[in-house]
Amino acid sequence: MVARKTRQYVETAVESLTLAIELFNRPSPTGREHATVMMAAHAFEMLLKAAIYEQRKKVNFSGSDRSFDLGKCVTVAETSLGVIDEGDRVVLLALKEDRDAATHDVIVMSDDVLWLHLRSAVTIFRKVLLGLTGQDLTDVMPGRVLPVSAAPPTDVGLVVGKEVEQIAELLLPGKRRNADARARLLPLMSLDRAARGETEPPTEAEINRAMRGLKESSDWTSAFPGVVGLQLVGSPRPSDQVQEISLKVDPKRGEVPVRPAREGEDAAAYREVDTFDRYSLKLSKLGEKLASGFHGGVVPAGGRHEERCS
Repeated sequence: MVARKTRQYVETAVESLTLAIELFNRPSPTGREHATVMMAAHAFEMLLKAAIYEQRKKVNFSGSDRSFDLGKCVTVAETSLGVIDEGDRVVLLALKEDRDAATHDVIVMSDDVLWLHLRSAVTIFRKVLLGLTGQDLTDVMPGRVLPVSAAPPTDVGLVVGKEVEQIAELLLPGKRRNADARARLLPLMSLDRAARGETEPPTEAEINRAMRGLKESSDWTSAFPGVVGLQLVGSPRPSDQVQEISLKVDPKRGEVPVRPAREGEDAAAYREVDTFDRYSLKLSKLGEKLASGFHGGVVPAGGRHEERCS
């Protein structure tokens, strides 16, 4: 028997997911993408809080009254509770970034991209709900209302490639539609960054760099290297034959060769390193290595000391 507070979280999660699905399935496009990802993200924050509360009896940051946000819930659910896996984490962190962008910015998501995000999220929701309460998703909502797509995508790469073509078209000279391209780009960057373990939203410099890259090349694997390792796995649910999909991370799938960026070259991805690991010698030690004595490491670039007379 789960705790009363846990049940409250679960009930709220189911309500928010129901609204997200209704928003996805409705015929009107008004606010569809923004509202769908907002409600879906809220559903998962509540569901994961239910799982965390059931185990720990608290969902607050240590030493604070502030409740866990979705990012923290995802981390705890994966690393401490083990109720979600690596592929689930990618989906949920991408959903979190989509929610943040939809709340504070503008996003545009094609039917394929939105369906991919929401349908894979529903699969995760069912798994967590079943493990937590013993209830199947069809116990709380009929299978017929789940996200519907007339032609569901079967490959992540095809979805991303199609979106990149649309973005590149918007970025053509004379189109003057950079803002539209940016809005379509953000959800792809969310998915890519989540797959690469990035938890912070992209900076404006990173967004502009990605847009420049798509202007110059249609090869989306360079622009979104994290997406290359994602596979779309589908299987029918034995209870009612509703198609389920999930994203799986395969680090060896479609490996992209990586090298350090050359001087003045834009990089596709960044990794923060400790500069003391790369430049580990003190100036005095550098002089000793060069066999030029203690002061050899501070000789000006011209190669000799300049003497000045007063």
